[in-house]
Amino acid sequence: MRLRLLSSRVWGIALGMIVGGCASPLPEDAFIRARLLTPEPVETGTTPAELPAAPRLGLVEQPGSEVPLTPKEVRDSVERHFPLLLAVEQDRVIAAGQVLAAEGAFDLNLRSKYTNQFGSFENDRFDILAEQPLAAGGGSIFTGYRFGFGSFPVYYGDRYTATGGEARAGIQLPLLRDSAIDRRRAALRQAQIQRNIADPVIRRARLDYHRNATKTYWNWVGVGEQYRVADALNRIAMERQKGLELQFKQGQVNEFVVIDGRRILAEREGALFGTERRWQQASFEVSLFLRDDAGNPVVPDASRLPKGFPTSAPPIPQADKLAESVEIAFSQRPELVRFGLLRERAGVDLALAQNQTLPGLNAGFAGAQDMGEAKKGSGSLAPDLSTFEGFVSLDLPLQRREARGRVQMAQGQIAQLTAQERFARDQIRAEVQDAVSGLDRTYQRWTRAVQELKVSQRVAELERERFRLGQSNLLEVNLRELAAAQAQAKVIESLTEYFRTFADYAAAIGSTE
Repeated sequence: MRLRLLSSRVWGIALGMIVGGCASPLPEDAFIRARLLTPEPVETGTTPAELPAAPRLGLVEQPGSEVPLTPKEVRDSVERHFPLLLAVEQDRVIAAGQVLAAEGAFDLNLRSKYTNQFGSFENDRFDILAEQPLAAGGGSIFTGYRFGFGSFPVYYGDRYTATGGEARAGIQLPLLRDSAIDRRRAALRQAQIQRNIADPVIRRARLDYHRNATKTYWNWVGVGEQYRVADALNRIAMERQKGLELQFKQGQVNEFVVIDGRRILAEREGALFGTERRWQQASFEVSLFLRDDAGNPVVPDASRLPKGFPTSAPPIPQADKLAESVEIAFSQRPELVRFGLLRERAGVDLALAQNQTLPGLNAGFAGAQDMGEAKKGSGSLAPDLSTFEGFVSLDLPLQRREARGRVQMAQGQIAQLTAQERFARDQIRAEVQDAVSGLDRTYQRWTRAVQELKVSQRVAELERERFRLGQSNLLEVNLRELAAAQAQAKVIESLTEYFRTFADYAAAIGSTE
């Protein structure tokens, strides 16, 4: 009884390794491109087996294909059809709309008015004015036309024009406040910066989605390989059970051995069903990133699973390239670009606030010319064919608390962004260090797992030979086979963990490859 409980417990441990080992994903050659790794071929010793087809559940499925699914195919599908990436790319459209709206502050304005007056003095007046705000230097220029005819009181003699009306034009310019920058130009510049910020935001999202897609793909491959291990273990039990049943009929073994063999077979079939379910779940997760031309999720067919886990060793991590990887990350990570643009946007706020502390000193010049037959009259109604005037105005809030407060706010925002960027750099460095360290340690785990697998498989072979010769028992054979399966699960688990960390490394240095 103790031996049987021990057998069940060991099988439970192996089952946990087989079923629970691969819950993550992986990238590939970005690491090599970063010159962090060097390839070294080595056999993993995994055993291929035919996989069941994934259930449909109403999702669009690809027709059966012998061409293995690759991480690049999944990432390309993300680039073309992944809804969340397509959604975040709309930030560019939104930002472009904001720029267009800010440019509207410099639109040409046209105003007109017609007045008909009744009573003691009957007259008609029409006035049209076009004004163009200036994007360079501030201020505005204007031109207009008006005419007035009829009878006017002496105090409104300026409303009367020559028979051809009056044309006028002028310019108004700020000399201090609003000269170098004003609210309209600041709003436009900030909208342009926001349009530029959309790019690093999209790049950051692309990094995350490519990493998640790659990890999900390799989770699917890893769980599929775990299924092959469980299936191979089950097939061994099935073939052996057939032999035991035959031997029992011939009286060569007792009933206990046959019944215990049935128990082992039932356990392995249960483990196989559990692993199959995990593989189906992994297939559905892949379908979130793998899509057809219409953008519908595609559950990958079992025939597209690569034939066995990577048959060569993962590249050897080179920890001495850590400093180089950190510099690559600093040059490629979009977060740092975003911080630079955010500081630039805050700098526009600061420049505007500092400008608003200056006095409002404005100067202008305007001229008017009557056309047609001149006015007739004397005194206040004397002819006034040409008029030119210049002006200067001064506006100065004495306390200027609003402007000074905005200066303080902008300076605080810049200091805040500088501190946040410093932490972001520290965080990027830590992410790269963690990924490189993880690759190194996981590689060491893989090499040890391969060694353990070779020994465990050889021990299991010898134990089966001893059982065939009658020198061992079924319990010992089961234990050796479970140990070999557990060792094989460790190889798969370590490979999956390595490539999962590999994906994190690619994202850490800002690569989508």
